[in-house]
Amino acid sequence: MRQAEPVSASVTSDERPPFFILGCVRSGTTMLRDILRRHPNLESPEETHFFRWSDPFRSPRYLHPYRNNPDIKKQREMDGISEEEFREMLSASSSKASLAANYGRLFLERRDNPSGRWFDKTPQNIYGILLISAQMPEARFIHIHRNPLNVVASLFEGKVMAIDDLYGAANYWLESMQIMEGYKKGHGDRVLEVAYESLTDDPAAEVERILAFLGEPGRIELEPGFVHKERNRYRTVLSKDQINQVLAFCSPYYEGYGYPPDP
Repeated sequence: MRQAEPVSASVTSDERPPFFILGCVRSGTTMLRDILRRHPNLESPEETHFFRWSDPFRSPRYLHPYRNNPDIKKQREMDGISEEEFREMLSASSSKASLAANYGRLFLERRDNPSGRWFDKTPQNIYGILLISAQMPEARFIHIHRNPLNVVASLFEGKVMAIDDLYGAANYWLESMQIMEGYKKGHGDRVLEVAYESLTDDPAAEVERILAFLGEPGRIELEPGFVHKERNRYRTVLSKDQINQVLAFCSPYYEGYGYPPDP
């Protein structure tokens, strides 16, 4: 059986380079995606997870979740991409980047915006940021971060995803910070840091800064109540000992990202 020709991940002359929203879960990645989706030129599918796992592309372990995970399959359904179309994409792609580009282009068609710019919001793709950077040299990154105390509290509450181990929850935050700090040492010009707290305090100013970083003209209008300020729920969810454990475990990145040493 003849193999399909691999699809290139390079950006053609009529395309804008993609960008990736990534970081720690429960840090506002979905909120930021939904804000940027309101721009007429920007389109984002549901979470793809294409760069999340370290297994080589098209190896059995890499393909397993895309063929079997019901949540990932449901997200493709929400994007309007059939299982047959996705199987064809896998056969026609030679790398994770070419799969992402192929998916993004088809998603733009499904959104009736073929000349738009696709972007990806999968927070766990931060584990593959070096690979994204190498395979997609035009791509840029928006790293949104949030006070780890509120991240841990959100994971403890489990409204979206539940983690009941203190260090398991804190490592979502700490590992993403460690990876990003290492990446920025060589590629800082490709990263925009966005604090969840700044975005919720003054969304208009932060969105303007993000669009400038992306080189996107125009504005995004947000009606009152679309974004709410941080509620600091950790104060009622976490004990004093748990707060102190998280602060100690997440240092020095906690202070380095501008969070107060003793909230």
